[in-house]
Amino acid sequence: MTEPLLRGLLDPARADTLVRVADTTLRYAALLTLATQVAEAMTRMSLSRIAIEATPTMDTVIDIVGALLAGVEVVPIPADAGPGERAHILRDSGSVVWTRAMATSDAKGGRAAYRPAEISPTAGAFVLYTSGTTGLPKGVRLSRRAVAAGLDALAEAWAWTADDVLAHGLPLFHVHGLVLGVLGPLRLGGGLRHVGRPTPEAYAAAARDGATMFFAVPTIWSRVAAEPESAAALRTARLLVSGSAALPVPVFQRLRELTGHEVCERYGMTETLITVATRADGVR
Repeated sequence: MTEPLLRGLLDPARADTLVRVADTTLRYAALLTLATQVAEAMTRMSLSRIAIEATPTMDTVIDIVGALLAGVEVVPIPADAGPGERAHILRDSGSVVWTRAMATSDAKGGRAAYRPAEISPTAGAFVLYTSGTTGLPKGVRLSRRAVAAGLDALAEAWAWTADDVLAHGLPLFHVHGLVLGVLGPLRLGGGLRHVGRPTPEAYAAAARDGATMFFAVPTIWSRVAAEPESAAALRTARLLVSGSAALPVPVFQRLRELTGHEVCERYGMTETLITVATRADGVR
């Protein structure tokens, strides 16, 4: 049997690991139960590709995980997409929007007796749309093997393990927030704290709650650097990561002064996932 993409989520030893999105918290066991319900509904409907409204909510996580368990390609619709962009994505991908009403019953907790389908590693996991800066957004099909390889490489580079708790407040419709920020913990078996609105205070609260890794973009890190008290709370973290744009040197230096950490940067594209990253034990 091929290795499951979300192997950490399916590990009984990790059943009590916590996933928190904004104000909603689930243990792996409950998340798997709810996602299995979605997977079974999608399987009954013989879906091969489905569009999911990628709002920063637990429902989004449940629906995306359910689709991946069922081997259904996910087309995340950006939460800030206008009517024209939304219509283009649906038309171009040939998908319809998943709704909660499509799942027939609610789970009440406990661990699902679920055996993942045998899914080829070359099967599609996502169709992610580019930002559209040079024309209409273009759909990029990412295989399950590509997602797994990218995450495993980052886990090695960043010494990322099931003992880590990742915190971030990134959107759930692109590589940084969704693939790295949600699938990363669920593949490795670690905890996740999506803080909702990514304020310095929210990041500080996550640190006090035990988060060990933090993802953000330069805009967020600039805000953290401007609030010394919140930044100081991140001293207990293991790794701070920045991406999606270059981190300004003054922000890097200020964060080093306030947090004791040199932020780790990485670069990638929708088409390639992450192509290069600073190692946790490497020179920044």
